[in-house]
Amino acid sequence: MSFRIQDGQSIIEGDFSKLEKLIENLKGDHSVDIGVFESAVTGDGMSVATYGAYNEFGSISGDHPPKRSFIRMPLEQKQAKIAQYAEKNAQKNIESGNVKAIFEDIGIAGESVIQEAFDTRGFGTWKPDADSTIEKKGSDAPLIDIGTLRHAITHRTK
Repeated sequence: MSFRIQDGQSIIEGDFSKLEKLIENLKGDHSVDIGVFESAVTGDGMSVATYGAYNEFGSISGDHPPKRSFIRMPLEQKQAKIAQYAEKNAQKNIESGNVKAIFEDIGIAGESVIQEAFDTRGFGTWKPDADSTIEKKGSDAPLIDIGTLRHAITHRTK
């Protein structure tokens, strides 16, 4: 909304269109999801999210790998880093009324800290693979065989 008030020799003008756009965008239902989504499947059709859940939460039966949180732990431990990244463009995004872009930045930063966890073996907290697993896959990098799980990490905003 723009306005112009003239009273004698005084003129007062204003433009609240950016503020109105921001208010309208804030009314929206914005969110960001970060992780492995149902659309990610292995070459043989297995759900990557199911495989990821076995690793994220572990197994008490011993049939599956030990708990190695590759989503929750990095996002929790690196909240400040995610916020710092999102804050870089927040002012610009708010001024332009693009609230969704703030959530997009959070998603990008969230993916980044999850990838950092893969690079650092869970910031040094993940249990090493069993010798039989290392022999089978030819690598001692936990959660990384051919990279399917790691490459399935993404985000989506609404």
